[in-house]
Amino acid sequence: MDVAAIRAEMEALGPWHHDVELVPGLRTGEAPLGKRPLLQSRTPTTYDPEGHMRLIVAALWPDGMQGRSFLDCACNGGGHMLGAARLGAGRRFGFDAREQWTAQARFLQRFAPAPAGEVRTCTLADLPALGLEPFDVTLFSGIFYHLPDPVAGLRVAADLTRELLVLNTAALFGRGRAMVLKKESATQPMSGVDGLAWLPTGSGVLRQILAWCGFPHVRICFNKRTAEGWRRIELLAARESKTFAFYDSRGPSTPPGARLGLTRVLLRRMGLKGY
Repeated sequence: MDVAAIRAEMEALGPWHHDVELVPGLRTGEAPLGKRPLLQSRTPTTYDPEGHMRLIVAALWPDGMQGRSFLDCACNGGGHMLGAARLGAGRRFGFDAREQWTAQARFLQRFAPAPAGEVRTCTLADLPALGLEPFDVTLFSGIFYHLPDPVAGLRVAADLTRELLVLNTAALFGRGRAMVLKKESATQPMSGVDGLAWLPTGSGVLRQILAWCGFPHVRICFNKRTAEGWRRIELLAARESKTFAFYDSRGPSTPPGARLGLTRVLLRRMGLKGY
């Protein structure tokens, strides 16, 4: 492979939020800011999505994803899709509302094992009309708290999921089980596209929403304070309890975060300081 040509194309697509290795010694996180005005308005921090996928999959399926299909909602640069492919996932579909991210995701699919994953520029509301077959595993990361109707949005993804739904969202400190209205930019590259969104007050409200979506069996990966003073929560949710057979076999006395290896040290290594 022409590494110089790969580097040039990678840099033209930068900057990258997803920091992944394309070929030995070449990572997307090395790409400079680039020249696209929209992205210059806010340079994203870098994050290791492939490492994140490895931790989740190792906690659930010691033999990898074993051909499971994978849906990535708000896929950003496509790093989770690439990680899933390298872990043995079969059919893969990712989408994002912004073309600058899906252009990166399509580029990354060239470095994935066959078959290549499909990437589209669209929104959650577009999915039902696409006629997609359900997926075994769905990642709903970094999107819940950018939606004007996150419950309905999560339900769209849940209805396309057979086995496991991974929900990762920002949250507020708060008592009770509530959703708090927030406004955000509709043009910043790391925000939603609607300008209106909601933040949950904690895992309790998320558990109830997941149960209503048909995923009553939940395990907490992490629930930690962010640099902005919010919280970042990640939940694994399953339709059936047997999905967590291996996960639970590793000992009920072990904290879920430790079972996944999502300790503070590993979070920092993965670039999740602000999560």
